[in-house]
Amino acid sequence: MEVNNNFKKFLADIADKENPNDFTKISQFQIFFDKVAKYLFGNVAIVFGPEPDGTKYYLTEIEFYYKNEKAKEIVIKKYKDKEKEKEKEKIVESSFYSCTYKRNREAGLLFWHYSGIDICFDSTENNYGGILIRSLIKMVNGGQPELIPGPLRCANELMNQSVLEGKDSIPHIIELERYDKDYTILSTIRQGLETSEKYEELRKEIKKDKNGHVISDDFPLFCYYIQRGTDNWKTNNGAKYDANPEKRMGITREVHKK
Repeated sequence: MEVNNNFKKFLADIADKENPNDFTKISQFQIFFDKVAKYLFGNVAIVFGPEPDGTKYYLTEIEFYYKNEKAKEIVIKKYKDKEKEKEKEKIVESSFYSCTYKRNREAGLLFWHYSGIDICFDSTENNYGGILIRSLIKMVNGGQPELIPGPLRCANELMNQSVLEGKDSIPHIIELERYDKDYTILSTIRQGLETSEKYEELRKEIKKDKNGHVISDDFPLFCYYIQRGTDNWKTNNGAKYDANPEKRMGITREVHKK
């Protein structure tokens, strides 16, 4: 499964100016991920044929992962170790690299792994990463949107739909404007980090705007999603989505409003 050439060109254009292999600060990754998230949410859909009709899937929640050699240990904050009475550096986002599945692929190719499906960045032996598809909106022939929440549900849905579409049918991503014209993109911490004591300590000092959104680019908010409201992250049969991104520690940041 491959992303269209327009998206590849988009990545290449911004990478010429902001190459993620050279990033050493959280703010650099955050700004870069913001641009990619805005493009993906607003301009692409996953389909199973040459034309954008039939069944379509729109990205609704994604997470960014990237490992480069220069950002092996990114320091968010220095803190006082009360027991040893000396300053230490608190490294919160070691998962910059330790939780990123290794791969060697061109930008735009899909990568199946134990946690779901990634859209890959340009990836080599030492610098690699991708965008985990966490939730999708499914629409059949322009009908009512159906939420597919969770990365493994998304992976299973795309594989099963591929079977339904017939022999040799594979999903691919095309350039297509989002079905809903008015939407807000927010970012928050990645799933699984809300129980981290390190994050709990740091969030007490986070500065927020009047709407309660984080205003700093120095705190790693690498999960992006289309705002739905905390009670609207359910499947059509009413199944709850336990990893609801709008409930993660109350930490959100507004990225884009249309």
